[in-house]
Amino acid sequence: MPDTDRLYALSSTYNHPWLSGPDGPALLIHDPVVAMRWYLTTEREENLAVTGHVSDDHGATWRPLRPRDLMADAEHALTVMAHDDALQTGQSAGVFRDALAAEAADWLDHRLRYVQPDDPTPYRPEEPSSPEAWQRGGHIWALALGTLPDEQVLKHLTARFTRPQTEGAALLRTGAAEMLDALTLAENPAHGETTQLLAALVLFHRLSFGFETGQLHTLAEDAQRSILDHLITVHPATARVAEAHPRPGHPANEAARAYLRRLSFIGADGEQRLLDDAAAALAEAVAAAEQQPDRVPDTSAQGVQSPAIPGYPKHLSGDLQAAAQWRLISPVARRAAEQTMDRLARATAALAEATAAADVNQPASPQEDAARIAHHSLQQELEELTARHALLMHASVLADAEAAAEPAKHAAVVAAAQATEAQPRPSTAAEIVAAEDSFMAHVTAAEDRIAATLAEQRRLTREALHRIFPHAVTSTGRHTVRRNLLENSGLGIDAYTQASRAIGESAGKLRSVEAAYRSGAVSIGRPPVSHEDVEQARAALQRAETRFADLGVSRPNTLRALKALDAAVRDPSPSDAPAARAARIAAQSRERAAAPAAPRTSPAADQVHQARTPSPQHHQPGLRPT
Repeated sequence: MPDTDRLYALSSTYNHPWLSGPDGPALLIHDPVVAMRWYLTTEREENLAVTGHVSDDHGATWRPLRPRDLMADAEHALTVMAHDDALQTGQSAGVFRDALAAEAADWLDHRLRYVQPDDPTPYRPEEPSSPEAWQRGGHIWALALGTLPDEQVLKHLTARFTRPQTEGAALLRTGAAEMLDALTLAENPAHGETTQLLAALVLFHRLSFGFETGQLHTLAEDAQRSILDHLITVHPATARVAEAHPRPGHPANEAARAYLRRLSFIGADGEQRLLDDAAAALAEAVAAAEQQPDRVPDTSAQGVQSPAIPGYPKHLSGDLQAAAQWRLISPVARRAAEQTMDRLARATAALAEATAAADVNQPASPQEDAARIAHHSLQQELEELTARHALLMHASVLADAEAAAEPAKHAAVVAAAQATEAQPRPSTAAEIVAAEDSFMAHVTAAEDRIAATLAEQRRLTREALHRIFPHAVTSTGRHTVRRNLLENSGLGIDAYTQASRAIGESAGKLRSVEAAYRSGAVSIGRPPVSHEDVEQARAALQRAETRFADLGVSRPNTLRALKALDAAVRDPSPSDAPAARAARIAAQSRERAAAPAAPRTSPAADQVHQARTPSPQHHQPGLRPT
């Protein structure tokens, strides 16, 4: 399958009322065809809702991915394959397209024969129960994929039912066309008539109301919002309200939007009594809202403290995105992920070809079974690899926070000293002690905030550990996770030795091949050494050197993340006692005083320092005499 420059992150959530909340399976892949097929086989209205994101910079930044965009990427990849000069690649494109159509038909079938999760008799009928089901299926197809279902999809779909569905395909296409027109209006509502916009509102409301959840629900809600934002400003009954109260959160503005929704169900030419009731309800709601004070949210930054550690605590957007970020930090992790994704793409292709060549009336052949086992094994391997990389990124963020805490503590001491120096110069012993107390109060407050920030970041890391590896609740389980994070990533204690040995062996092989190529000597029973053999040996040496260089970056970063992870799962250490803080601050003061280029402090600061620093004869416990 062709690679792309994009990285696709697909995550799912259970939406069944008895399984609501837990996260479902997920996929991080660089192949759009594999990603699209995973979406079609995973996303189910009555079970799993899939949300997608895409990155064009290998996971550094992400943006939402609509299913229609993913389908367009998959279609483009298949078109490129079909026009490939290689005969086998062109034939494979047809097999993949047919497999994609079959999976799309299965996805659509779940929409046509939908059974609500709370149905007392949740048995799927053998065929769509009504013409409305076909039309609703067309609406959902167009909303999700942004096209009309093609003939190949309809062929696979109608073959599922025992009785001919003569009108079903036409109703399906009609529903999809209606949805495409409504989406066009939502993108450019100014080009539509009022009656058209109201009809589109009804269409989107039917899909956003009820058990439709996940990204499709969001797409329908976004389309409704776009139409309402325009319609409220041009409809005669609501234009005045929108002009007086343009903020969507204002009660009068919300009353106008509710009126438009109600009007969409009544119809512009509906029963006059219903229209009058809706207009009266709007006038009453607007009058009541205008009597209330317009409370605008306070967006000022007054009273907002600067973060104790700039940028922390940091919340990662998701485990898939975290795994991709770790691969930007660790070259070894990125190479392992790319190799596994490539193998999974090839296994998916092999399974599609084996399935296409199989006879549906015969038991599965050994080739088909082997392809299915290989595909399942590689998919599981990629999932485990993604989980390990995600956890390492969470731990790496904690390590960064711990590293950033040290300069933050130093900055807190400097800020406390500046705040103390800004006060009038103390002249008595009591004033000096009061200045010292003020200084320590500033430091203590700042360091308590830093400690709270680190505690929150550790909590997020522990949550990630227990979410990704639920079995890591005992010391044995945590040891297993740690070993997997290091050894299974090829970063064990012998990694440097093996990488160095590989460089030596590759360099020796290159010298041998180059010498044989220059001499022209031919060994008995072996072909002469060619220029291609020399280039292959040189490429092998380059790979070994790259591996060693990548190891020099990846292993320290991994050990640093593991150290932070080990500390996070232990009981948090208590905060510094006042004596320990005083000792540390005194040591920092001595270091600054001993520095050659250290500027002279103000007299007030010197007095505070002398009052705080104990004498050699009467030092406090925990303080080393100077």
